[in-house]
Amino acid sequence: DLKLKVILYNDRDEKKLTKINCSNIEINNQTELKAEQGTVKVWDYLNTLFLQSKILIDTASTEELEVRLTALDCRIIGFGQATVHGLCQMEFKYKGITKTYCTDIEDGDPNAPLSKTSFVSRKTATRYMASASIRETIEKFLTDLKDWK
Repeated sequence: DLKLKVILYNDRDEKKLTKINCSNIEINNQTELKAEQGTVKVWDYLNTLFLQSKILIDTASTEELEVRLTALDCRIIGFGQATVHGLCQMEFKYKGITKTYCTDIEDGDPNAPLSKTSFVSRKTATRYMASASIRETIEKFLTDLKDWK
């Protein structure tokens, strides 16, 4: 099992991104996940997904992983039959190499928690899709980790 010292930074205010690498949708980082709440959510996902991947987060480890949350947002696009997007971008620095991972997931996508016809409130929809974008972004990093060079 891999033991990593994980340091999470919230760089959203500093970066002030209006778009992420993988999407044309404009973001403003003004959802309920702005500030501390979004960072806490990312940390929860890091803990859960790392455990599932047999990676132990250990503050005493000499192997250090820097995670920088650069964007987290959700947008509802259109009226009536609107689409809900979860948008997330993070930088992972490990063994001196920094890689950026990005997700724009929308309802109805294969890994999305909601279908196009899910009957949920707008608030619930945006929460689900923002969470899905966090999960997807971390999973992209975990897929790369075994071949990290």
